[in-house]
Amino acid sequence: MRDFGIYWKNKKEEVERVELPFQKIETINLPRSNIGTLAQFRKEPENSEWKNKLIWGDNKYVMASLLPEFRGKIKMIYADPPFFTGTNMNITLEVGDEEAVKEPSAIEEIAYRNMWKEGPSSYLQYMYDRFVLMKDLLSEDGSIWVRSDYHYSHYIKGILDEIFGYENFRNEIIINRIKKSDSGAKRYNTATDSLFFYSKTDNYFFKNVKKKLEITKNERWHSMDSQGQGGPRTIFGKTMYPPSGRHWTFGQENIDRMIAEGRIRLNPKTGKPEYKLEETEEQILDSNWTDIPGYSFSTGYPTENAEQLLERIILSATEKGDLIADFFSGSGTTVAVAEKLGRRWIGADIGRFSVHTIRKRLLDIPHCKPFEVLNLGKYERKYWMDQTLGSVYRDYIDFILQLYKAKPIYDYKTIHGMVSERAVHVGPIDYPVTKAEVEECLKEAKENGFDALDVLGWDFEMEFNDRILRELRESYELKVSLRIIPNEVMDKRAAEAGDVNFYEQAFLEAKIVNSGRKVKVSLENFIIPNPESIPEELRDKILKWSDFIDYWSVDWNYRGDTFHNEWQEFRTKRKKNLQLQSIEHHYDEPGNYRIMIKVIDVFGNDTTTIKEVTVV
Repeated sequence: MRDFGIYWKNKKEEVERVELPFQKIETINLPRSNIGTLAQFRKEPENSEWKNKLIWGDNKYVMASLLPEFRGKIKMIYADPPFFTGTNMNITLEVGDEEAVKEPSAIEEIAYRNMWKEGPSSYLQYMYDRFVLMKDLLSEDGSIWVRSDYHYSHYIKGILDEIFGYENFRNEIIINRIKKSDSGAKRYNTATDSLFFYSKTDNYFFKNVKKKLEITKNERWHSMDSQGQGGPRTIFGKTMYPPSGRHWTFGQENIDRMIAEGRIRLNPKTGKPEYKLEETEEQILDSNWTDIPGYSFSTGYPTENAEQLLERIILSATEKGDLIADFFSGSGTTVAVAEKLGRRWIGADIGRFSVHTIRKRLLDIPHCKPFEVLNLGKYERKYWMDQTLGSVYRDYIDFILQLYKAKPIYDYKTIHGMVSERAVHVGPIDYPVTKAEVEECLKEAKENGFDALDVLGWDFEMEFNDRILRELRESYELKVSLRIIPNEVMDKRAAEAGDVNFYEQAFLEAKIVNSGRKVKVSLENFIIPNPESIPEELRDKILKWSDFIDYWSVDWNYRGDTFHNEWQEFRTKRKKNLQLQSIEHHYDEPGNYRIMIKVIDVFGNDTTTIKEVTVV
C-alpha cells in the first residue's frame, strides 16, 4: 500500500494500455504566413524529420498508443481536464456575419457523461487512469502541471500524490479563474483555481522565471506608429490605418490586450492612438500567479487558457527543442505557445471541432513549423468491434442496422437491411465505401424492386462528389443517400440512449483554372444536406453557401495517401471574409496531376473532392 492516496468505490489500480497504430490523415507543410507553394518552404536545420502532432481521439487510447515511441520522452505535460461543475461546453462560432452557439457533439457530450456516470468515483477513476499513462510518457527530468478548481482539487492532489509520489510534489500555484457574480450567496465569490506542479523524479528540470513589476512614475504616452510600411489594425472597434510610410507598433493581439489593460488611448486632441510608456523592474516568481489572467477569450471556447499562463509554465519546465504534450487540448493554447517558444509538441482532444480550432490557430502563427494531424481511425473501430461485438462480421452489420432503425435482411449479396421501401447497405469498418461498391448495391436494389438506397459508411472514397452521385441516381433511376456512421456508435451509452444520428455527406463543387503549368482552384458550391445541423436561430440568416465554409486547403499533387496541406485559406476573428480562389500554383514538370481540395465547415466537419489536371 502506498503512503499517500485516496480510495473510491470499485477503484482499479491496473490501467489498461491498448496500443493501436496511428493513421496520418493530414500533413500541413506550409503555414498561411508563407505565401507560395511547398517548394518555397524553408528547410529546418534541426529535427528535420520531426513533425509536431495534433491527434483526434480519446486521450486514453491516444496516450497508450504513444507509449511504444514516446515512453519516457516527454519533458512537460499540461492537463486542464473538465471540472464537472455544470461547465458550459458550448462554443461561440461565426456563420457569415452572425454568431451562433455550437453545442458539444454527441461524442464529446457522451464522453463527458461517461466520466461522471457513477458520480465522483467514475471521475476519479477516469483521471487516475490518465495520470498513470502521463507518468509513463514523462521523461525522468520531466514535470506535469495540472489545473483544477475548488470542487475537486483536493481529490486530484491525492491522486497525484499516489501516482507521482508526495515527495515529488513541488508547488500548488494560485491562478486566476473567470470571476462570476454570486450575489446573495452566503459565501465568498471564488476568484482562483489551483495549478499543481509535480516532477517525475527529484532530478527534474526547473528554471526560475521572473515577472515584471510595473512602476508608474510620471504617466507618459507615445505615438503608436513606427517607421516602415504596414496594414490596418482594429483599435477601439474601428479599422485604423497608420500614417503613410509607417506601421502600427503592435500586432492585433497585443493591441487588444493593451486596450483591455488601459495602456492604449486615442490622443484627446488629434484622435490618433497612443500607448503608455512604463518603467518596469523584475522579480522572481513565487506561487501566486494572480498578476496574469488565467483564461482568455480569443477562440470562442468558454475555458480557453491564457497564453501568459502557459508561457510561464513552459519557460519554467522546458528548454528550446524539448517535447511538450497536452492531452486535453481544447482550444490549443498549450501547443500554440509551445510553437511560439520553439518547443516540439503533441496535442490531443476528443473533439473534432477542437482539432479544427487548433489547426487554424497554429496556421495563424508566423513561421509555424510543419505538423501532422493523426487519429486512430479504423484501428480504434476494429478494436471496438472485436471487444464489443466479437469477430463475426455480420454481428457488426446488424448492430449498425439496429441503430439506424432498419430491419436486417439476409437474402442479398450487398443489401443488408431495409427501412420502409429503402434498401440499406452497411459499409466496411476498416475501408472507405467506394463508387464501385455503391454501384453494386444500386444494381441489386434495382433488380429487387426497392425504391431507394441508403449507404452507411464510416468514410467514403475521396473521388465521391455530388456530380458522381447525380450520375448514379440518373443511371439507375433510384434515389441514393450516402450517410456517415458517427463515432457515437462505439459508445454503449449513446447506442442505448438512441443518441446516434446518421447525417448525409456534404458535397463540394470546385473548378480548376489552368494556363500552361500554372493552376488555380476556385470553390463553386458547397452543399450541406442536413439543415437540422444548423442552429435554428441562423437558418433564416444564411445568405450564401460560402457562409458555411470556415476553412479550405489544397494538395496540389495528391498521390492517394496522406493529404498534404500546401495552401490554405480560413476565417479568423480579424478576417471574416473568405477568399474563394486559391493562389496560383506552378508545376515544375508537365504531366497529369490530381488536386485534392478539402473544406471544413463552421461545425468542424470536413469534405473533400479530387480534380484531375494536365499541364504542359
